[in-house]
Amino acid sequence: MLGDSVTYEIEPGLTAALEGTGLVDVANRTQVGFGLSRWPVFPWWEAWAEFVAEVRPDVVVLQAGVWDIEEGVVAGGLRRPTPTDADWEEQFAFLMDVAVAVLAIDGADVYWLTMLPAPPDEASPERLNRLVVELGKRDERVLIVDLTPAFSQDGQHVRLVERNGVIWPIRKVDGVHLCREGSELAGRVVAEAIAADHGVTVGVGWEDGAWRSDPKFDVDPCDDPLPPGDPS
Repeated sequence: MLGDSVTYEIEPGLTAALEGTGLVDVANRTQVGFGLSRWPVFPWWEAWAEFVAEVRPDVVVLQAGVWDIEEGVVAGGLRRPTPTDADWEEQFAFLMDVAVAVLAIDGADVYWLTMLPAPPDEASPERLNRLVVELGKRDERVLIVDLTPAFSQDGQHVRLVERNGVIWPIRKVDGVHLCREGSELAGRVVAEAIAADHGVTVGVGWEDGAWRSDPKFDVDPCDDPLPPGDPS
């Protein structure tokens, strides 16, 4: 699994769902601050080529976007392209093609996740998600997992979900990153998409596993209710 800080928080739930089948091993290389357009800072194609050679994956899950389309990110001027470039779409589409060529070199299926819906004050993911959809249409190695329906309602960004009669947040206080429930929600959507294509069944029980205690959910805290089964 590869991607940025949002993908980094999807990973615990997705790993639990997939490994809960007993048939899947997950290797994680997500990282905070990742963007395809940040290649002048991090030549990701080199790192990914090493990763693919080491792991030999059948499936690669990838998501990117926040660091590619937001104008005010740290060292944003080092990106190529920058979000304000007139030919941003053409340049970014080229980077996407390079990413697929690197990741699918040994025949892996690339599951590219759309960016999640953004709060009103954040850059809209629509311009990048459109390129993701176009990529899936022109490259049969790419399968698109659209996370938008699970994280929106009536076209609006959703922050809360009901679980066993209790209201839980799915997004952190910044409205962008994910809480435990967000990781579970995205993990289920992605795992079921992969499982359906590969003859695997995603079971039950993984939702309340040890992954919910991952310390990454304590950063930029979610103010979660007590996890199910917590005696305190």
